[in-house]
Amino acid sequence: MKTLNVFGLLVIGVCTFQSCKSPESRSGNGDSSAVDSAGTDSTGMSMSAGSKDSMPKDVTNQSAVDTEEAAFMKKAAVGGMMEVDLGKIAQKSTNPKVKAFATQMVTDHTKANTELKALAAKTGIVLPTEYPAEEKAHMDMMKTMTGAAFDKHYIGMMVTDHDKTVALFKGAENSQDKGVSDFVKKTLPVITGHFEKAKTIQSELK
Repeated sequence: MKTLNVFGLLVIGVCTFQSCKSPESRSGNGDSSAVDSAGTDSTGMSMSAGSKDSMPKDVTNQSAVDTEEAAFMKKAAVGGMMEVDLGKIAQKSTNPKVKAFATQMVTDHTKANTELKALAAKTGIVLPTEYPAEEKAHMDMMKTMTGAAFDKHYIGMMVTDHDKTVALFKGAENSQDKGVSDFVKKTLPVITGHFEKAKTIQSELK
């Protein structure tokens, strides 16, 4: 009986040891490791379904559009709005050339702004609808200006702003996003024309 009992104990011990190392037990450990690696990103932050839902969303760029395209659209939108609003303010000018230029700004940039809004809507970009505080204060100041002082300030601003806008558009001319690229190539000649005309008027006002 003693021999049988010892043999039985050995069998039980072997079975117990095998159960600890069984495929099911190993796969269980593997699953835990897989969940751990899949449940964290490279920074160690949890990426579970619950944490994904709680992560903040970028309302500026909710599409697959690259952030560079999103940044371009935002800058172009603010610049376009300003050209239209300043053009409306400049209707008070008594200089025929300044007034005609301002009218052209309202017409051309209203058209470009409409096209940009449509492009942004297709790609999920939320464009700004208000001016930064500094720009808003500058525009309010210009409303108080009159006569030749206003004309020189307005046209000088148009030269500076269009110089920067041309550079902005050239930087996005080869965008990988076809919609952005097409918009830039269509609008850039118009903006370049504004820049050249503003420089001509500026030289005549001196």
